[in-house]
Amino acid sequence: MTEESRTEAVAPPDPPVAPLLRNRPFLALFSATSIQLIINSALQFVLLIWVLEQTGSPFASTLLVICLAAPPVATGAIAGVLLDRLDKRRVLIVAVIIRAGLTALLLLADNVSVGAVYAVAFGTALAGQFAVPAGAAALPRFVARQQLLSANSAFQFTATSMQLIGLVVLAPIMLKVIGFDASYMLSAAALAFSAVLLACLPPLTPYDRAPHRVSEDVGQIRAAFAATLHDIRATGALVWRDRLTALALIQLISGVMMLFMFAVLVPQFVHDVLGRAEEDAVFVFWPTGFGALLALVCVPWLGRRFRITMMASFGLAVITVIVTMFGVLDFLRSTGSTQDWLLAATLIMAFPLGLAYAMVNAPAQTLLQERAPPEMRGRLFSTQMMLANAVSMLALLLVGGVADAAGVRQGLFLLGGGLFAITLASLWLGRSSATAPAANDDQPTP
Repeated sequence: MTEESRTEAVAPPDPPVAPLLRNRPFLALFSATSIQLIINSALQFVLLIWVLEQTGSPFASTLLVICLAAPPVATGAIAGVLLDRLDKRRVLIVAVIIRAGLTALLLLADNVSVGAVYAVAFGTALAGQFAVPAGAAALPRFVARQQLLSANSAFQFTATSMQLIGLVVLAPIMLKVIGFDASYMLSAAALAFSAVLLACLPPLTPYDRAPHRVSEDVGQIRAAFAATLHDIRATGALVWRDRLTALALIQLISGVMMLFMFAVLVPQFVHDVLGRAEEDAVFVFWPTGFGALLALVCVPWLGRRFRITMMASFGLAVITVIVTMFGVLDFLRSTGSTQDWLLAATLIMAFPLGLAYAMVNAPAQTLLQERAPPEMRGRLFSTQMMLANAVSMLALLLVGGVADAAGVRQGLFLLGGGLFAITLASLWLGRSSATAPAANDDQPTP
């Protein structure tokens, strides 16, 4: 049996999740990430509604989402180079402290202008450009390779559940009970507490350098900028010669694009098709979160029986069908269907949408972690964020513009067509590849 066929064969049984719960570094990263996710999802929805209230323009909310997507495009490659040269624990702590400070600044920004809120949103996303890939690249340092799928499923389960709690529970409390200013202060305090949890992590020194002082960090940054072009080419070469790495990147990029697209299209769909207020979107689409949670519980079990590349491709195919069906619902509305019937159909289809979304992200991230050489993980995950946000920005401008000009139905049909093309590419790349798997020499940190 070749190395490639071993990669694509049915994986050995994963250890249960219980050992992960006794892994202190994993728990610290897991807990800090959970807090940040619930705050981020609630606060971003609150800002989206604030912009809609201030401007009355769906395009203004599109601009807010673009502000959240732009930083990885501008700095993603350089951020990846830096992550592979810096202590990832330090990066995680500094990034979340910056995000907490910027969140507190919203107290002033929302009294100045919509543009000031855009600027703060851009700054928080810029800090997240360093934090998110640093966390993803750090995870294999704490977890054995045989537990990666279980660990990623736990993270994805947490990501979905915390985002669901943030949207369905915390965001309505912020909007209807405590108000905008108190929401900003609560969010800043919670983010600061997550920095305390991250301080419990052991040092995550780069593979090619010993622990160093701040003065040495400056030298590292200078060297990183000088080596940026070479490192970007090395990352591109890895993706070019390894079809499965390219597949994982495409699938992860598609998952991020879906989140951005739904942030813009779902409130418009709820208002135009279902005849409800935009802020009710979280109540209409709550089955999506529930479906994702259920799927993530089953992902490790499915990973022992099916190839993870095929799991993600199947999830993309299901998402394509459901997005297209949402467009059909808008067509049925125009023929005189009752809104109660349309609401029931939306709730029913929202559940498998969550199932399918969860089947894309966790397997794709596991595949990318397995394929990536340890010394290049920061670059790969940072490049993934950069490409995902670049694609999302273009899709937002195209699909969002079509939805604003011609209606949400045309926007959904256009998105469905794009997802269909991505699904075909995913199925093609998922065929057996002649490239040997990348080395993975991690030893979990005790």
